[in-house]
Amino acid sequence: MTLILTNEEIESCFTLEECFRVMEPAFIDLGNGAAANLPRQDLLVPGPLEGSYHGLKSAGGSIPRFGVTAARLTSDIVTWPEVDGERRRVKVPLAMGNKYVGLVFLFSTATGELLAIFPDGLVQAIRVGVTNALSAKYMARPESSVLALYGSGWQAKSGLLAMCSAMPIRQVRVYSPTAEHRRAFASEMNGQVAAEVRAVDIPEDAAREADIVLLATNALSPFFPAGWIRDGMHIATVRSSEMTVEALLRCDRVGVSSREAARLVTLAGEEKKIPESGQGDYCREELQGTAADWSLKPDLSEIMAGKVATREGPAEVTCMLNYVGLGLQFAAAGARIYELAKERGLGRELPTEWFSQDLPS
Repeated sequence: MTLILTNEEIESCFTLEECFRVMEPAFIDLGNGAAANLPRQDLLVPGPLEGSYHGLKSAGGSIPRFGVTAARLTSDIVTWPEVDGERRRVKVPLAMGNKYVGLVFLFSTATGELLAIFPDGLVQAIRVGVTNALSAKYMARPESSVLALYGSGWQAKSGLLAMCSAMPIRQVRVYSPTAEHRRAFASEMNGQVAAEVRAVDIPEDAAREADIVLLATNALSPFFPAGWIRDGMHIATVRSSEMTVEALLRCDRVGVSSREAARLVTLAGEEKKIPESGQGDYCREELQGTAADWSLKPDLSEIMAGKVATREGPAEVTCMLNYVGLGLQFAAAGARIYELAKERGLGRELPTEWFSQDLPS
């Protein structure tokens, strides 16, 4: 039988600890060549709203030790409005009931059968935070205790929880452009972590004396400058565009989620109309040919597997560009979610034969 799960059912069993439990060995397997990742592709065509595009995003990954291969597929209406004077990438929920569409298909590597289908939303949030926390575990100074957090949305929340779980964080300073949002976020998170969380009104103040900086925004324009970086700092991002070129060049050691950027596919003549063409998840043209070019940097998986040197001294500035998601992460999470759901009787079952056929593909 093929299992169909909801985000609510996933949330009831797939904790932060469970995510760490599978994500770390999955990355190490990838670094050792014992797992495989299929790079992300985005197919964008003009959408229903002015300036919008329909995006079909796909990625995949396989982890033989877990016996699964996963494909992640999202169908989004993507826009790029200006928010607080800065252009942002914003998805508009136009599916029935004002919802988003993102699915993970989990397959057995033993039989090829479809084991499960589940939404990607909860896994998307938690796997980004866990990946950045793993980068801190392997690249930051072990005693790092002060966290600067930029952003107050869902990526910021999962990032903060994961970082506090992986590192001895005792103080968190939060900045986001809207005062009401950052203060509400700090108030909420104070009840969820042992660290003291407080909002700051000046962006530079968040980074002052910070050991770790987590950039968790949807900004398309670089805002984190070299002048805010101090010796010994570790910086983790969720986008390639959050740090200035000078800030990236200030870092002594940079790791990336993948040297392969997302591939943009669109109609002839549409490339120049898409705000992120030439930047964002697809490229940063100003980095090419410089020491900050991410295609020249080691993958986090290689660092975690010990194939590439990590921090070599307490004064080094390290950075994790977690700018593109890996299908491998959904395979790792999916394997454990499927196992837990079967143990606990979660989800609904559909006949697996509905998803197979007599004719070869």
